[in-house]
Amino acid sequence: MPAFVTPSRPRFGFSLMEAVVAMSIVAFASSVLLLGVEATMESVQEQEEITIADGLARQMLDEIQGQSWVDPALRAHPYQTSLSASPDELLGPGRSKFDDTDDYNNYTAKPPVHIDGKALAATDSTGDTLPEAFRPRSDFLSNWRLTVEVAYLSESDHSVQMADYQPTNYRVLICRVYRLNRDNTWREIVARERVISYIPAHD
Repeated sequence: MPAFVTPSRPRFGFSLMEAVVAMSIVAFASSVLLLGVEATMESVQEQEEITIADGLARQMLDEIQGQSWVDPALRAHPYQTSLSASPDELLGPGRSKFDDTDDYNNYTAKPPVHIDGKALAATDSTGDTLPEAFRPRSDFLSNWRLTVEVAYLSESDHSVQMADYQPTNYRVLICRVYRLNRDNTWREIVARERVISYIPAHD
């Protein structure tokens, strides 16, 4: 009696093993893609922070450099041995009573503000209130901090800071900008320095 052979049927779809392998590949590729997107977003955010912080620091250094070397009332004695603002100058508002470069030594602002003490996010460079459409949210800089140091420098080596009681014709302005991390620690984003000099008047 001849053997009966059942004709093979064409296969449709995937086997269970093929489906599992395919899902594993898709899951792996998706995780790699998500990690790449997350890294890109973090990089963009970091660059945005650096750009903002750099702008804040440079703006502050420009402001300080535009001030007198010494208090106008003390021009006859330009070599001060105390780099700090007087109690009256600290009354504000903001830095509006600062009238020379040493007033900014040990200055700290959290959040950073305009010279008149107004919030940066709400006003432009002149202190005027921005239109609502161009105004960032009010808490945009709430977790940012800006600090300033002013120190004398060695006449022969501008990388060496001098004590206040050793005044020279050179000062360094150091501005640092920080942002508060989620664990309540401060992270320095930018530190900018600028060296300024005093040229004594000649008769």
